[in-house]
Amino acid sequence: MPVCSGVAVVFLQDSGATQHDLHVAMICLAVIAVALVLQALGVLVASAMAARVLMQAKSLVGTVETKTGPVFDQTGAILNQTRELLADLTPRLRRMTESAEQISTTVQTRVEDLSATVTELNDTMREINGRTREQVKRVDGMVSEALDATEEISRTVQQGIKGPVKQMAGLIAGVQAAIKTLMERSPFKTRV
Repeated sequence: MPVCSGVAVVFLQDSGATQHDLHVAMICLAVIAVALVLQALGVLVASAMAARVLMQAKSLVGTVETKTGPVFDQTGAILNQTRELLADLTPRLRRMTESAEQISTTVQTRVEDLSATVTELNDTMREINGRTREQVKRVDGMVSEALDATEEISRTVQQGIKGPVKQMAGLIAGVQAAIKTLMERSPFKTRV
């Protein structure tokens, strides 16, 4: 609206300068008209280019769909097979889990029984070791006493034998000395 009122003011003035202003206004309007036409042409060119890009994008999307369609179909088939496989495996996995739980419970019970048995066995072994030590000490004492007695008997026998042997040796030595002395003093001794 302000533009129309500005144009009306220009046309309604009657002075000589108005003619000049009218030409200037006409030139300005022509420039504006040319700018609007160029703008319209720019919009048309941009629209044509956008339409061309859209057509290329559409053909690209079509190419992608044709090339990836089989992949998506295979993926869908694989997903269906996976679902079927999971449906088949789920009961088996449940049974395996239940069996594993039963085995675990059984093993735990057996381990507890074995632990009690091992504890009893350890107690028994400790008792046997204690008794064995006592018997070994007792046998060691007996052997020590027997060895001591044997040594004492050996000493006694040696002294019992050595004493008379020494006496006999002394007696024999005395008899030898007496015989030797008698022979040296004997009147029957041959003089050489």
